[in-house]
Amino acid sequence: MDSSRVLITNADYKNALAVVRSLGKKGINITAASHKPLPISFYSKYCNKRRSYYPPTENHKKFVGSLLNIIKEDKIEVLFPIGVDTTLPVSYFKEKFLPYTKVPIADYNILVKAHDKSLTLPIAKDIGIPIPETYYPESLEEVIEISEKIEYPTIIKRRKGSGVDDGVRLARSKDDLVKKYKEIESIPSDSLINEQKHPLIQEYIPGEIRDVNVLFNKGKPRAALAQRRIWTLPPDGGPGILNETINDPSLIDLSLKIMKEIKWHGLAQVEFKLDSNGKPRLMEINPKFWGTLELSIKAGIDFPRLLYEMTMYEDVEPVFTYEKLTFLWVFPSNVKYLLQSSNKVRDFKFFIEKLLEKRSATDISIRDLRPELVKPWNILILRARSQITSK
Repeated sequence: MDSSRVLITNADYKNALAVVRSLGKKGINITAASHKPLPISFYSKYCNKRRSYYPPTENHKKFVGSLLNIIKEDKIEVLFPIGVDTTLPVSYFKEKFLPYTKVPIADYNILVKAHDKSLTLPIAKDIGIPIPETYYPESLEEVIEISEKIEYPTIIKRRKGSGVDDGVRLARSKDDLVKKYKEIESIPSDSLINEQKHPLIQEYIPGEIRDVNVLFNKGKPRAALAQRRIWTLPPDGGPGILNETINDPSLIDLSLKIMKEIKWHGLAQVEFKLDSNGKPRLMEINPKFWGTLELSIKAGIDFPRLLYEMTMYEDVEPVFTYEKLTFLWVFPSNVKYLLQSSNKVRDFKFFIEKLLEKRSATDISIRDLRPELVKPWNILILRARSQITSK
């Protein structure tokens, strides 16, 4: 049993809960932290202590200060930032943390090469990794010029951060492109986390999303796993909510190639989409713990444990083998998908088939059930807040 103290941020996230369970089962002392109400990880039997920090998107320095106070008071030995809103500030202010705790994430000058798509995609192109046709306009005049020569539909997406929420638009004409480009630029943003200024214009790739999840130790690969997103939420593209591991060595090779090039350290997810010819195109790099982490763990690569051991003992034995596994995030994700489906009978039948497959699993843990009981209350709180905000 290991009694080391580990601090895990974003305790309201499903991947944070996966980390809490992974390390908690090894006897590691877990402090879970969040700034949200009723974080699900607080209610895991593997959570030893609950803490709260200042909201990182409101003020980076106040967030860093509050996190440092927790680390000093609780004598935290390892810090695992989970979400992009915590990973980016921790990396940017990493030198402030290192006198007090270990921080197994990339230095900011490296991390930004993965986080900022206007840096990631040119690097990939230079080393021969296929990417969508992408434009990097710096003014509205350039956007208008580009609108005259591209095919439609086309995608507009912010340079930093994922395409979830306000980060992406689909444009179907020249006028639509200019209008939606202005929309994205007008959205308040955080230049460190989710930069909206000067979004990219990118060729629309309609194919399946495939990911490679990786662990690197100072530029050297230590683990990799490929998966595909069968269902996403929203259905036309977003986080995976029904995924399966796949055997795709060439996709893994492409992912290792780009991460070696930027001399990566820690965890990341490399995202591709298949084009009309079935060939992968690199879309972006998610420079942190990915949302579908629990699939990787259940399939045989326990990334949180490997990252912890690599951090504590300087290195870890490489792991590149894993099982074929389908994974479902039942509530609320799969339930929401089914409620929104235009063909509920077909999709419910598919859901049951996947659920009953011999090699399938879900995020519901009978041995650690309390987090599931908290989820409905979280939904009610979010709805109440949205109603208050809209008034």
